[in-house]
Amino acid sequence: MQKLVASQKLQQKLKTLMPWVFRHELAHSLPDGTLVQLLDAKNKPIGFGLADSGDISLRVLGRTPRQLHTILEQRIEQAFTLRTRFGPSDTDCFRLINGEGDGLSGIIADVYADTVVLRLYAKCWVPHLQLLVDILSSLPNIERVYRKYGVRNVDGKKGGKTLFGTRLPEFLLVKEHGITFLVRPKKGQKTGLFLDQREHRRLIGTMSHHKLVSNLFAYNGGFSIYAAVGGAKRVYSVDIAEGALEDAKEIFRLNNINPDKHVFEATDAFQWQSPEPMDIFICDPPSLSKGKQSDANAHKAYQELATNCAKQVTKGNILATASCTARLSSKEWERAIIKGIRNHGQWSWMWRSYEPIDHPTMLEHFEARYLKFALLHKRQ
Repeated sequence: MQKLVASQKLQQKLKTLMPWVFRHELAHSLPDGTLVQLLDAKNKPIGFGLADSGDISLRVLGRTPRQLHTILEQRIEQAFTLRTRFGPSDTDCFRLINGEGDGLSGIIADVYADTVVLRLYAKCWVPHLQLLVDILSSLPNIERVYRKYGVRNVDGKKGGKTLFGTRLPEFLLVKEHGITFLVRPKKGQKTGLFLDQREHRRLIGTMSHHKLVSNLFAYNGGFSIYAAVGGAKRVYSVDIAEGALEDAKEIFRLNNINPDKHVFEATDAFQWQSPEPMDIFICDPPSLSKGKQSDANAHKAYQELATNCAKQVTKGNILATASCTARLSSKEWERAIIKGIRNHGQWSWMWRSYEPIDHPTMLEHFEARYLKFALLHKRQ
């Protein structure tokens, strides 16, 4: 284990055990994955973690050094126990490891039935990959571990690789609150399904009986199928990706819902106009900011989307809108929504919420709090 002395400023930061030490705070030339112990001026341990490359130079794992195998084993087992103890019933897909929120900065792992889909967002874990796979594959009912690539600063390539078990099929069938989903970890967005919107989808389902519902940026129809199962009169699913909408239709069939009684439109959701008044208008766009230079554009895009939606929501009805842009805080996002809708009716916030129970975040790690969801009521 390499020992490095931390500056006075870094020592103060580590009192809260923040999970990231940046390059300007601790410069080194250590190989990725090297165990590092940080010391104060009196050689007292104040933190330890894994050396990483890029803007983050150290992924903090704790205050005092421990065996990496022990840390991984304990934290993954704890994470699994937490999900199975408090997770929803009749659900076999969930976030197993949520990076810093589970004490494992740079690791995302999602469970889809008997398969773990793993994504590494830090190079420091690559030298320890086999250890990680060994522990994941030992969890109950796990028969396959698949690593999905696509993180530019880590693997820089598309596709993925089965690291344990039999070859991953083209799709998997999973359950979420008793609803069947078709998931494509190889080709789908993220690890295959937007697991973080699970409780928001269920909320929409409870509100949709005999309602007209539109779902912009529908992807494979997560919100749409909940609305249809909840008894919606008609659901409009709108997305630019035709393949995703074909999967949405198949998900309808898997849940004994005739897709021909609903509408699926492969078109630009930013420009879509509803052909009839909607009772529930859902707008869940992808992340609209990837860096500082695009933050202002993201704020403007959310404002313009809110305006477009607000014009189409009739009095007495609901706008459900969301953001997964981490770089915009809740206050900044809400400000963009307010600017977008204030001149198009009288509105009230009905509901605001964030990440679900299987997406924990560290207490003061505000950068990890990315998901925002709201219901707004257009008053009479």
